[in-house]
Amino acid sequence: MAKPESRSSARQRGYDTRWEKARKAFLAKPENQFCERCNAAGLLNVGNLRMDGSAQTNPRRIHLVVNHRIPHKGDQRLFWDRSNWEVACPDHHDIRIQQEERGKIRSGTDINGRPLDPNHPWNKA
Repeated sequence: MAKPESRSSARQRGYDTRWEKARKAFLAKPENQFCERCNAAGLLNVGNLRMDGSAQTNPRRIHLVVNHRIPHKGDQRLFWDRSNWEVACPDHHDIRIQQEERGKIRSGTDINGRPLDPNHPWNKA
């Protein structure tokens, strides 16, 4: 059985001191204080909530993340393009966005795969 390819370290992928400074400055802007995906669902989450709105109880997961909307895959232009950055809570980043990137879930659906659009036939009572 073939051994899976090992992933390079975060530092090797560009998440170094320069990134930490840029990330911190990005999150300090007033317009970047909430998870964008929670906000779109009507939830103001500064990183203290799970994506379902319940309180985040793990203190190591109470923060916001800067996510690359389009995975950069080493492309430095995409990596540093701030229009490609979005603010996400750890749940959205670690669960939802990763599922989307792996093709396991489509954008526009909830965590269970149900459409978010209230006018979608599945959401009609």
